Amino acid sequence: MWNKIERFYPPGLELIPIAMLIFAFTYTWEYYPLLPEQVPTHFGLTGTPDAWSTKGIWSVFALPLVGAAVWLSMFLLNYFFIIRPDDPGRYINLPKQHKERLGREKLEGIRTATVLGVMIINLTLAGMIATFQYGSVNTALGRQQGLGMIALLFAAAILIESIALTVKTISMTFISGGRG
Repeated sequence: MWNKIERFYPPGLELIPIAMLIFAFTYTWEYYPLLPEQVPTHFGLTGTPDAWSTKGIWSVFALPLVGAAVWLSMFLLNYFFIIRPDDPGRYINLPKQHKERLGREKLEGIRTATVLGVMIINLTLAGMIATFQYGSVNTALGRQQGLGMIALLFAAAILIESIALTVKTISMTFISGGRG
């Protein structure tokens, strides 16, 4: 498995989001006994808490649990649908004739760009989850007033990464001499 991933990016990069998610869990676990009975469970665009819930395992750990599920899902989708198949065009949604005209090398380029893009988005999401969980715990403890503008920065980063990946892969589907 890791040798196939190594063709696209250093597999050790996957340790970064794992470490961020572990941090989110352990930081929350460490301060769970100190949390008040009401904890913030939602923040607005400006990072100000706008919904509070009663302290409980689900209300406090929902974000890192969802974050771990998202990271794992994206990693597995990236691996099984993009990295693992021997045919780089297997899951590229183009007509067969278009794929044949693009050729294996160009299809491999699309696959590589997609793998890196998904990995970067997954890394950003894990960073967002860890940052939001840290901020949520600290807000509940009265150490900070909310998440601040970091919420908008993460939203912008994910939007920009998604648009860039879409534009990159679409532009790579054009065949020299015009559209296919």
